[in-house]
Amino acid sequence: MERVLVTGAATWTGGNLIRRLSQRDDMAVFAVDDRSPRIRFDADFRKLSLDGLDLARYILEVDPTMVVHLQSVHRTSEEGRRASSEDRILGSLGLFGAIERLTSIRSVIIKSDTAIYGASPRNPSVLAETTRPQGKPSRHQRDLAEMERFIGEARKVHPETVFTTLRFAPIFGPNVGNSISRYLTLPVVPTLLGFDPRLQFIHDRDAVDALEHAIDNPIDGIFNVAADGQMYLSRMLRLGRRIPQPLPGRMFDTALRAMTRFNVPAPDHLKGLMKHGRVTDTTRMHEDFGFTPTHTCRQTVLCGYERIDTNHDAT
Repeated sequence: MERVLVTGAATWTGGNLIRRLSQRDDMAVFAVDDRSPRIRFDADFRKLSLDGLDLARYILEVDPTMVVHLQSVHRTSEEGRRASSEDRILGSLGLFGAIERLTSIRSVIIKSDTAIYGASPRNPSVLAETTRPQGKPSRHQRDLAEMERFIGEARKVHPETVFTTLRFAPIFGPNVGNSISRYLTLPVVPTLLGFDPRLQFIHDRDAVDALEHAIDNPIDGIFNVAADGQMYLSRMLRLGRRIPQPLPGRMFDTALRAMTRFNVPAPDHLKGLMKHGRVTDTTRMHEDFGFTPTHTCRQTVLCGYERIDTNHDAT
């Protein structure tokens, strides 16, 4: 029987993945997070700090055959809140340190982010997995790169283990509660005057499908995961019946800082994305990873906004 350990169980994506896996007779699922789960599931759950060594000790105790690492960087990194560099990466450092000590693990699946490419006018128009980012990296971008470096070190120790790194485009939808979804679903959306970035998303349920596909079809490597197509910000806001509020640079920065008072974090990597945009090449996702999202980029945007308009209590 597979023994699957899933970190990031408190997220919408993690909770729904665990719920699916818990229904399988051939899997024993162990879930971990430092917050209480939003989604109910039947798996064994431990509330452990992901930036402490207790997580590593628990992994050694569980002795899993598979690890699904969803909370791959600390939430302070994703949301732009202040924390020391050591605190932000300690969870991944402890996890990969534990993985290196285990012989039972056959497969490790890591949720990364296309934010690792940054958002720079010097980046190519389409970013492949081998693209070297340009420009000054954000804190979140640096943390993602450091986390992926841990994967490389673990791969050297266990070359027989399959390490699948999924670099997700922003997951869009009212359920996930991430920074970009909260920002883009505001009734009035502050935008940067003179810029109309190209954006790419992945539907929240397609994100869960991609993780489940990786569990069922282990393949080593790094893969961009995004819906087919792309969309300009202006077009997206029209589809969502949102009102854009173009602002010059300093006023735009002030507006984003003000949003944090209303529980809408606006970290530096989000500011860069809203200025320069980001589109990735998903050829490897289709041809090598063997996964095709159900929703296109346009359908993802429409589904996300429709759920907001019809279900204001979604969390």
